Order: sequence, then structure tokens, then C-alpha cells
Amino acid sequence: MPNLYDVLISHKNKKDKKIFGLVVQGGGMRASYSAGALVTLLEYGFEETFDHVVGSSAGAMNAAYFLATDKDAAHIYTDDLSNKNFVNLLRSEKKVDVDYVVDMVLKHKRPIDISKLINTRSKLHVVLTNAKTGKKEVVSNHRQFAEIYEEFRATAAIPILYDKKIKVGNKEYVDGGVADLIPVDVAIRLGCTDIVVIMTQQIISYRFDRQHERLVKHLIRRFAKQQVDAVKKNLPTNKKVLKLNLRRISKPLKKTRVYLLEPSDEESLISLLTIDKDKVETFAKLGVEDMDKFLQAELPKV
Repeated sequence: MPNLYDVLISHKNKKDKKIFGLVVQGGGMRASYSAGALVTLLEYGFEETFDHVVGSSAGAMNAAYFLATDKDAAHIYTDDLSNKNFVNLLRSEKKVDVDYVVDMVLKHKRPIDISKLINTRSKLHVVLTNAKTGKKEVVSNHRQFAEIYEEFRATAAIPILYDKKIKVGNKEYVDGGVADLIPVDVAIRLGCTDIVVIMTQQIISYRFDRQHERLVKHLIRRFAKQQVDAVKKNLPTNKKVLKLNLRRISKPLKKTRVYLLEPSDEESLISLLTIDKDKVETFAKLGVEDMDKFLQAELPKV
């Protein structure tokens, strides 16, 4: 039986007419896992294998660094973000400082290679949430990536914890994960026949408990004062879209195959606000190791 490595090699060598998609989940510091997994894909030379690469929130940043063939991207989480410059719940504003990430880390410490992004055959799609309507918008035309850093800032603009609206073009946006946490639907809409999904949480962790949801909605009404009602309605994420995508992962549509990678070690899981460097590093390494095993594992019969 073939494994995922064989399937990707076949597509890389243009031996099939399939359309491959890669969906990268974010989730704050949990995105260290997807960053690590992408490092393994780079080690195997799969940076231009995917026709479409889709990411929301930190997943979009990881996706861009992957396409720019930057193998050091995972170090952003361990070396640059595992500190109170990024996460500090005692700050009155910007408890999660996305401006620090973009302006200090991404622009200066680890600038992305725009020339590689421009020349890659893969198409990058960044998921954003319209700050006025609360609806999902996907940026696929990046104008030669002139606004890519503002796209990063917008897709990671977490309501309540960062609570700013970011202008990209002539519109304002907030965190892409509000509208679409795991944008598998975007890859399907793009015509992808085979979709690799890198999740930063175990799929079993998504439970829809009414009592918990009521508590979350109460906190949102109290603290999300800078957001319009259309955005508040979807916080912390659009439940309807999330349920749809979880169903499409577990029960794909006909003529669509989904390959799911999720963290294998429950004890290594971290939260989106974890800044303990050792824990973040362990989680990133888990992504590296899980992807390696994922590529080599025998695929089940369809």
C-alpha cells in the first residue's frame, strides 16, 4: 500500500492530474506544532508540491514561511515569542501583542523572502474576518505580496486579547480564525481533490457543550466591547463553519480525499497563550516527528 510520501512524490513529479491543497491551522502558540510539521515537509522537498496553501491566523504565517522555504520558522515560537513581549495578561491593552510579532519579529528578526513567495508555483490563500460583517474573506491576490505583513497582522488580530481592527486594502479585518478556524472548505472551493490538513489541536477536543458556550458568550459580551455585533456573534469562532469543516475532515465529499495530521501526544498539548519555552519547543518537535511518521505511514484503503 502507498503512503502519503508516495502520493506527494507522484504529484510533485506531475504524474497525476489531482489538485493538492494544504490547510494549516493556527491557534496562537499552538501554531508551533504546525510550524514544526511544515519544517519536515520542507526537509522532504515538498514546498512546491501543493497547488493551494490555505491558512488562517498564525497558520497563514506558517504557510507563507513554508512557501518561502524558511526552515527556521519554528524557532519564531521558541526563540522570539515565548516571552512576555508577546503574551502578558497583566497589560491593560494588547495582552497578546500582534504588533510585536509583525513589526519586531517578522519584519526585522526573521523577514520573509518575498522573492521566493512571488516565484513559487503554489498559491497562498490567507483567511480574514471582515470586522464590519463578521464574514470570512480570503485574500489570494497579494499584489506581489506588498501587503503580506498587514495580512499577517489582520489574520492574527485576536478580539479581546489584541482587540484592534487592521486595514488591508480598503477594508478592516480581525482574526481569520473567528470566521474559519480550520479552512478546509476554502481548499474544497478551490477545487482541491486531495487535502492535507495540519491541525494544532486533536480533533476530539472540539466539543459543543451548551453550558460552556453560554459562559463563553457571557464573557464575550462583557469584554469584546470593541467588536461589532456581527463579529461578537461568531466569537470565539463560527461554530457552524467549524462543524462543517470537522464533518468534511471525518467524512470527506466524494472525489475528495483528506489526510489529517493532529498532535499525537495529549500530554504535550499547549494553549494558545503558553510562553513556557520548554513546552513550546516540545510541541514544535512533536510536529516535526508526527509529520515524519505521517508521511511514512501506510494509507488506509479508500
